[in-house]
Amino acid sequence: MIKAVDIVVGYLPVAVAGPLSFCFADGECVMLRGRNGSGKTTLMKTLAGLLPPISGSFETGGNTLRQAQSGAILVPTRIPKVKGFTVREFIRTGMLASLGSFRKLNEDAENSLEEALKMMELEYLEGKDISRISDGEFQKACIAAAMTRKANVLMLDEPTAFLDVENRVMVLKTLQRLAHETGTTVMFSTHDIHDGALYSDAVLAL
Repeated sequence: MIKAVDIVVGYLPVAVAGPLSFCFADGECVMLRGRNGSGKTTLMKTLAGLLPPISGSFETGGNTLRQAQSGAILVPTRIPKVKGFTVREFIRTGMLASLGSFRKLNEDAENSLEEALKMMELEYLEGKDISRISDGEFQKACIAAAMTRKANVLMLDEPTAFLDVENRVMVLKTLQRLAHETGTTVMFSTHDIHDGALYSDAVLAL
């Protein structure tokens, strides 16, 4: 879940958005919308623990937070495709990076990798170089990589930016299915209000 009480976000001492109060349940897919500069990215960075709130408090997964810590994962806009990595290697590298140097994936981690590939319907692409897949398919790989972190909350900053219509719809449908089937609370920001509304359960407008 995501819950905020009178949260103000920004870069000290400048407030960008707030005070905001909202609550979204487990398994909800939430569209975050607003004009450029309204604070969408800043809000998600705060909920992901990358920025401390200026004031107020929030919860992700049931833990009340006032400092820069969180049980949420943020997938940023436009992650670069680095040639030479297969889809499986891309996801696996992210998992290894989160473990630190000289660590190996245990059985649970390997199972998480397989589950993410299956959930995102990437099994047929797992051996393909990420530079040779579509932007929509790569976005699904980025979501799969985030899934392996087992966060209660998954947030995506403009996940459909630069995508064509077919890939945009595919990614949005995938996000809503992920929320409904796993119980993860998913929040995505977008300027595409029409398609976003079709594949979201709630809207947070700034």
